[in-house]
Amino acid sequence: MQEEQKRRNGKRVTKAELARVAGVSDTAAGNWLKGDHGMAAVTARALGAYLKVDPLWLETGEGSPIPRPMTAPVVDDLDDAPDIVRARQRIPIVGRVQAGDDGLLHIDDFNVAHPDGYLEWYATCSDAYALRVRGESMSPRYLPGEFVGVDPCGEVLPSDEVIVLLKDGRRMLKRLLWVRDDQACFESVNKDFPNIVIDCADIEKMHLVLGHIPKIVFRSTH
Repeated sequence: MQEEQKRRNGKRVTKAELARVAGVSDTAAGNWLKGDHGMAAVTARALGAYLKVDPLWLETGEGSPIPRPMTAPVVDDLDDAPDIVRARQRIPIVGRVQAGDDGLLHIDDFNVAHPDGYLEWYATCSDAYALRVRGESMSPRYLPGEFVGVDPCGEVLPSDEVIVLLKDGRRMLKRLLWVRDDQACFESVNKDFPNIVIDCADIEKMHLVLGHIPKIVFRSTH
């Protein structure tokens, strides 16, 4: 080790100090101080961190004692982070949803033109809306007083929760299981009732359910 590298924080490094840090005999430490670079890589790393010098220089005597700058690894196969596509907006509360005696979840007071307040929430669709949960029949998935967010612009896929708008005027919150042979099958929330199969010709639209929205973001129209 060169004389200028025998110091740590401005103090001269002693043979006993090197021996203690490296876990070797005083004789071995003394040899290092005389210029012997023959040490194990793990020992060189420990002493390099302690003396603030390059471990490779301690191990082999090659290069410079000045520590090499840390560089971040270059990774070429990572995808770019997705863009943030949802924006905070005022989502109108256009109705109420609750379970009926027939095992279906019915939507009442559905009125987009006269919302029952708003939610300050995030959505990708400017026509997004919300429904207020009524009663305990939807627990624990949805609790009374919470809101169900709905995106009428989103793509609906099997296993999604959806708002089913039937041509006869009924509206239901269901989970879509499958669509085939011009029919759609929906899961009943109440397990005492079987799944429901509806002709696609009887379905006006299906709107994607975003999930529950907490009560704290409610804003009254008054």
